[in-house]
Amino acid sequence: MTSESEMQDPDMPSPETRQTLIDLIMGFRFTQMIRAAARLGIADLLKNGPESVDALAQATGAHAPSLYRLLRALASIGVFAEDEQGRFGLTPMAQLLQAEVPGSQRARALTFGDEPEWRTWGNLLYSVTTGESAFRHLYGMDPWEQRAEDPEAGANFDDVMTANSVVQGVAVIAAYDFSGIGTLVDVAGGHGALISAILRANPQLRGILCDAPHVIARAHALLEAEGVADRCAVVPCDFFSSVPSGGDAYMLKHIIHDWDDAEALLILKNCRREMPENGRLLLVENVIPPGNDPHPGKLLDIEMLAKLGGKERTEEEFRTLLDEAGFKLNRIVPTQFSISVIEAVPV
Repeated sequence: MTSESEMQDPDMPSPETRQTLIDLIMGFRFTQMIRAAARLGIADLLKNGPESVDALAQATGAHAPSLYRLLRALASIGVFAEDEQGRFGLTPMAQLLQAEVPGSQRARALTFGDEPEWRTWGNLLYSVTTGESAFRHLYGMDPWEQRAEDPEAGANFDDVMTANSVVQGVAVIAAYDFSGIGTLVDVAGGHGALISAILRANPQLRGILCDAPHVIARAHALLEAEGVADRCAVVPCDFFSSVPSGGDAYMLKHIIHDWDDAEALLILKNCRREMPENGRLLLVENVIPPGNDPHPGKLLDIEMLAKLGGKERTEEEFRTLLDEAGFKLNRIVPTQFSISVIEAVPV
């Protein structure tokens, strides 16, 4: 019998290439399967060991035969694993769907599988043809306003950012030397996961955490739990109006990419106004490399386009933006992840 590979036209892509493209096209299925399992809290129910589908269905109120089909499909891609008794248990990926583990991705699964996300991505063509936010076109507001109106969505998103900061904070601390800074201002630092990690690693350092009032309301507990509350002031702020004074260095992690150049300039100029002449600006962002090689920032750039009208930037784009804001790009310090620490100084 002739195999498919033998019948393949040599001028056509291989069956493997075709299947890879099909998997990419159908990627939304993975998102929604993972979200369903996260919503049901399956991973947390398995933390003490494998369980039967009947037990999981009873605990979650799910339809047992349908839940089995979901978990079987997820097991086929490495999320959960079925044993010989028909019970399901955790895999390394499934462990990250538990709510309280370090680096948990449960909140990400809930956030990025939710309706505002898939509707926004379903209207990506609007952003590509207009240069405007598809999210704002659909909902008449930006994501920040929508999350303020939906506390559950807002809390999930904040948890995503905290989980990011926990993992990425380790990389930032390993790559960048904070020892010469007296007071570090974390602008729009969320619940304070990143500045907490930096303060723990640098006992001589003091911090100022600023963000919107409803965001930093949850920061006090985290700072206390991390043992740095006595070295970190918490200040409400609107970075389009002003940022706190008194910092030797101002850090913005994944903030500038949310905005177009005009709005990014306003934020940077507010930081420049409060910064001493010997101060430092630290942007923790992706720096888009040239060429065709994969880079997480290239996909995140499309997220910024569709949702916020923001953008990821190349080194030259950062240099130009910083120059207009009154800074000189001093150096770019890569980390073990895709993010870098972009250090700039006032001019």
